Amino acid sequence: MKKIILKKLLFRNYLKTSLISIFFIGTLLICAYFWTNKNIINSSIDFLLKDANENTTKLINKEISTLRIKLHEVTSLLKILKAEHEFFFENINEINYIQKQKININYAGDSIYYKQKNNGGSSVVLLSKDKLTNKMKEKILKTENFDRSFRTIIDENPSILAVYFTSYDNMNRYYPFIKDVYKVFSSDTNLKDYNFYNQATLKENPMKSAVWTKPYFDPVKKEWIISCIVPIYNNNFLEGVTGIDVSLDSFTKNFFDFNLPYETKSMIIDKSGTILAMSKDLNNIFDIKKSKNPDKNKQINTTILRPNEFNIISNEKFKNIFTKNNYLKNSNSRIKIKNKEYMIFINKIRINDWKVVSLLPVENLLSSVKNLEKKHLKIGYFLITFIIIFYLIFLIFLYQKSKQFVESINISLKDMVRFTQKLVTNKPVNKVPFSGIYEIDKLAKNFNNLSLELTQRTQKLVQTEALKLVNEKLANTDALTGIYNRRFLDDFAKEFNCKPTTLSVILFDIDDFKQINDNFGHDTGDKVIKKLINIIDTSVRQSDCIIRLGGDEFLLLLKDSKEKDAYIVVEKILNKIEENNKKENNNIVFNVSYGISEYKNNHRTINELIIEADETMYKNKKLRK
Repeated sequence: MKKIILKKLLFRNYLKTSLISIFFIGTLLICAYFWTNKNIINSSIDFLLKDANENTTKLINKEISTLRIKLHEVTSLLKILKAEHEFFFENINEINYIQKQKININYAGDSIYYKQKNNGGSSVVLLSKDKLTNKMKEKILKTENFDRSFRTIIDENPSILAVYFTSYDNMNRYYPFIKDVYKVFSSDTNLKDYNFYNQATLKENPMKSAVWTKPYFDPVKKEWIISCIVPIYNNNFLEGVTGIDVSLDSFTKNFFDFNLPYETKSMIIDKSGTILAMSKDLNNIFDIKKSKNPDKNKQINTTILRPNEFNIISNEKFKNIFTKNNYLKNSNSRIKIKNKEYMIFINKIRINDWKVVSLLPVENLLSSVKNLEKKHLKIGYFLITFIIIFYLIFLIFLYQKSKQFVESINISLKDMVRFTQKLVTNKPVNKVPFSGIYEIDKLAKNFNNLSLELTQRTQKLVQTEALKLVNEKLANTDALTGIYNRRFLDDFAKEFNCKPTTLSVILFDIDDFKQINDNFGHDTGDKVIKKLINIIDTSVRQSDCIIRLGGDEFLLLLKDSKEKDAYIVVEKILNKIEENNKKENNNIVFNVSYGISEYKNNHRTINELIIEADETMYKNKKLRK
């Protein structure tokens, strides 16, 4: 039989097998960790995207419902006015004047007639190069009947700016009243040229229904508005247009004041692609400037629409982002703007073909997942580094152990194992028998001497250490309660002052303890103290320290605990004291005051922490009184 050196056999089998097995297991665990982590991250991303899609769409639709109700209210009011005004013109000859007070129609020059005095109704302006006829004056006076409805609509709807009627012959009745209305229009102004009139004509509105205008600058209110208008027909003759003006800012304010998750920004566009309103800072994303209002002192004789810059169909910036890839037709897509990715949500308002376009920054949505992924990667790299270091140490350790094993193989293993087992269990150890081999006999002799010496020294050491522990215990322990005393606190303070760590302290003081001693005797006072210590001891961890500072004052050291953890401990203790006080036939009734302090960088000693807790306890006690 071919023999082999034990050392070679050990290295070929023991070392190789052990290292390869451990290396394989470690590599498998690392791969499993990164694979699992990747799947978790991908699942989290998918969940967040789906959740953001559902929740954001739900929130937007909720706000759209509110906006839709406002639009429907305005449209409904206009339908009522349409019926009222068409009835008026069909029966104009039978309509009576409102004769509360005399109404003066003045001539301002430059072919402008206007109502001079505010009688609580609308302002009136007539732009006509012809002289004011009786028929025209009669029409102005009889349309005073409109003002009752105009006034009611304005009073009951804060978001509505104005209600008006514009006739085919260039007369405009506008509520609320405008002082010096003749200054608003120039003599060559043709009201039919304004979009609030021409969008209601048969050519633009063959259905003769209520329609919403594009956003335009109001020559009266001097701000950007939209109008809901409806044509007024008398036997297929267009008598004029009745409209309701709504401020874009006030009408959409609540919509954009609502905070969508992940800093989602929205904008409302009409069917022509014009931006009606947008969230704050959204214009910075698209690099468009806010539209400037025209000069308020300048007369306006034509419709001023939003600049082309605010149209997402004709503006090249928007066209490249939205219409080029049909993003406005495909909701819940993902687009890039300035190398930043957004989720886009398209929601229809339906009543007037308006849309709400919302952009959710994907970076904001996935920031928590990305941070989690970075932490997982750091942990993974740490594990790899740890495993490499472990293998190096383990290799050195295994090599040394193997070498020792080979060198000591000649020793009688069975006897040595028996010897060491008895030695560990502190049982009587038999002498290692001699084998007749010089080296083994010498080693056996040494083991026997070592065993005897070790047994004697161990006994002396046990006695010495036991006595030392008893003395230290007596020196650091309170005689009455068995808990630590101030001397122990002094020793703890030295260690604490050198090595600051996470620590909270609770200072307890038995309320009216002197009266308990005076009224019931010191034996009862001692029982109160012992009861309190028992309650505290059953409410804290083994690692927490209870110290009697003196008299009825006790300190609780909570290691590795913050202030909020200390309050939880206090609450537990107070509840147990309350339960004790409620017991029937209980002579040990008491209450305590407490103060809490947490170690911070500004604390230099344990005494500063105790003083702070004492101040807190004093304030609490003062408040209770």
